[in-house]
Amino acid sequence: MNKKHFLFLSFFILLSSNSYSKTNFYQVTGTVSSVEVLKTYSEQRVPRNQKTCSIQRVPVNQNAQKFGADNFIGALIGGAIGNQLGSGGGKSGAAAIGALIGSEVVRNEKAEANQNYVEKEVCRINKVMQTETIEQVRGYKLNVEVDGDIISFTSNRSYNPGDLITLTKKISYSLN
Repeated sequence: MNKKHFLFLSFFILLSSNSYSKTNFYQVTGTVSSVEVLKTYSEQRVPRNQKTCSIQRVPVNQNAQKFGADNFIGALIGGAIGNQLGSGGGKSGAAAIGALIGSEVVRNEKAEANQNYVEKEVCRINKVMQTETIEQVRGYKLNVEVDGDIISFTSNRSYNPGDLITLTKKISYSLN
């Protein structure tokens, strides 16, 4: 018997055997007994503004900008020196410049003498990267009581315990 006849005979035997199968579908109602939220977690870096403050010693000038008698005396001395250094028609200009320089010298000395420090809160806003954990719902695990059994399902829709849901029950029969 050659290979071709053997295959044909095997195929014929398979077709002639009595095999039977049947599948029935039913709609049944179940009661949700419990719901578990299924979550996924991911991390992402997010820029945030962060305020940082510190106490610092800050210089404070007191009365350095005021024009007082000592400034006037400095201007007179500076003007006299400028008047002595100047010659001819430039004497008045040299005197004026000397007066300004004398007054400025006195003002600077007053500023240095009156330099006080005060403790003050100094704040800055900085951009910082923070890692945040993001929680996402990916579905729901339902335990459903149906026909006296508890069956677990995964669903994209949320239910509450006690909710009635419709299920498709599939029963298959086959004869071997």
